[in-house]
This record gives sequence, C-alpha cells and structure tokens, in this order.
Amino acid sequence: MHLRDVDLLPYGLGLLALGAGLATVTFGSLAEPDVSYTRSEWTALSAMLIATPALVVNVLSRRGPDDWWRAFWTAGLLAFLAHFWWAVIRTYQGDFGAIFARQGWVAGTNLLVTLLWTLDVVRAWTPRRLPRAVDVGFRWLTWTLVAVSFVAAAAVFRTGTVQQIGYALGAALVLAIVVRLINFAPAPPPAADRAAP
Repeated sequence: MHLRDVDLLPYGLGLLALGAGLATVTFGSLAEPDVSYTRSEWTALSAMLIATPALVVNVLSRRGPDDWWRAFWTAGLLAFLAHFWWAVIRTYQGDFGAIFARQGWVAGTNLLVTLLWTLDVVRAWTPRRLPRAVDVGFRWLTWTLVAVSFVAAAAVFRTGTVQQIGYALGAALVLAIVVRLINFAPAPPPAADRAAP
C-alpha cells in the first residue's frame, strides 16, 4: 500500500473524531468530583461513538475492510485504550482483583474485547494476511464481541442519554445487517422456472 493509493479523508476524520472526543473528555471532566472515574466512563462512550461507523461499514462492505473501516476502527480502539487506562490504572490503580470483585465476569469480557480488538487493528495494518477464512473469521468474532460489549454496556448497564445511544447503536447495527441480507440474498428464479409443472 502506497501513500498515493490511500484516501486520507477517512483517516483525517477518524483522527479528528478521536481528538474531539479526548478533548471533550479532558476538559469536560475537570469540574467532576472524581475526574478519573468520569474520564473512564466518557472515554468508553467516545470509543463507542468513534467506532460506530466502523461497526456499520464492516457489515455493509462487500469488498471487506477499507480505509473508512480501518480509520474509525483504529481511532475507536485508541479511545478504548484511553478508557482502559482511566479505568484500570487511574480508577482501580491497576488492582485487577478489585476490578473483578466489582464487575465480575464483565471484567473478563472487557479484557477479552481489549485484547482481540488490539490484535484486529494490528492485523488490519499488517500487509501480510492470514488465510482468508481465518482473517474473516477473526474480524467477525472481534466485531461481534465489540458490538455486543458496546450495546450491552450502554443499553443494559446505563440509563438516560447513554442508554439511548446504546439503543441507537443496536438499531443501526440491526438495520445494517438487514440491508446486507437484502442486498446479498440470491435473486429469485425467473418466472418461467417458478411455474408449476
């Protein structure tokens, strides 16, 4: 991949979204009573909002990952790693025992999502590819876990505006899946073939 072959618009917009999200988190949380906890929540929301275009594009794309997917998938991960930092290092001071005591199995799924998403972004930027079936399977596994994690965290475990954003993400993903199924369904046989013998 040569720079002249790359569409820079998606990467610019992905970085702009990441910068705007992190600036909002940084400056908007200064007046909060627990800055670290607030930033851990807000960076998770930023990651969800930034990654949403990549989640939808992944479903709708016929050609597989493209610049738009890679840009927003990567920027979303960077915001999610900021969430990981604020939650694990700042809020819990790196005490995984306390994290698991408070969150239970959810902490394990969050660690799994963080690991798989990171590996998927590395895979997306690596020129050497795995066998196609493994590559596609890993991307869809990661997509599913990230999507379920975001929708559950927002729509199930939160209330108010964040819950509504979770519902909107879930609806966007369902709509994208329906559109893909409609667009990829086999064409019906010609009328002559459907006639009774």
